[in-house]
Amino acid sequence: MTTHRKLIAVVVAAMAAGCAHDTEGHEVRTGAARFDAHSVTSPKAVITLESDGTWAQIGGNRYELVGDELRLIGGGSGRPGNVALVRPYASVRIDHLPNGLRFTPSYYSAPTWTFVTEDGKPLPADLEIPLYFAARIGLGGQWVNIWQPARDDTGPHLEADCGLVLFELEGRQVAGWLVNRAATCPKPSYPGRDTLARLIYTRNEVWVSPERPAPP
Repeated sequence: MTTHRKLIAVVVAAMAAGCAHDTEGHEVRTGAARFDAHSVTSPKAVITLESDGTWAQIGGNRYELVGDELRLIGGGSGRPGNVALVRPYASVRIDHLPNGLRFTPSYYSAPTWTFVTEDGKPLPADLEIPLYFAARIGLGGQWVNIWQPARDDTGPHLEADCGLVLFELEGRQVAGWLVNRAATCPKPSYPGRDTLARLIYTRNEVWVSPERPAPP
């Protein structure tokens, strides 16, 4: 079985998995996108790291990191499963922050993503590109936005065109901030464990890390 077919099988198996609960009765949920340092999979797309350092998306799209810019270097059909995550003749700039990363597209139709860690330390370098791809195709976690507001009066409360997702990565807590251009949103930061605890309590759900566990 080829690598691409194996990855598709993983996606199908994940979609078929039933609902589970933890020992405290919380529903255990898994986001659409799962990733590791070598691949990103979801029902929408499968992307793998190639031996030449480029990222190949099933259907023909290919991406390359040039300096601090992620670029589309080969286009495919544009069919479902192969929608380009970076526009042709454009790029996504990666800014390394002391406590995370910021991804800024050179075009306005895609949002800026900023990831900040609770412990104030950088994110693993080999997960930077997979994390961005996962964010574009379905990053799972405790989301807060205008459609999924916090049910607690203490918030956080966000306006339209702003979004926040809290998730775990390699045992560390991370906040992902989605900001559409020209939107007025809070300065990206990790809101605190108390915010995560309130979201878990009010929603009665916990989320599996989007990072795919290493094989035993």
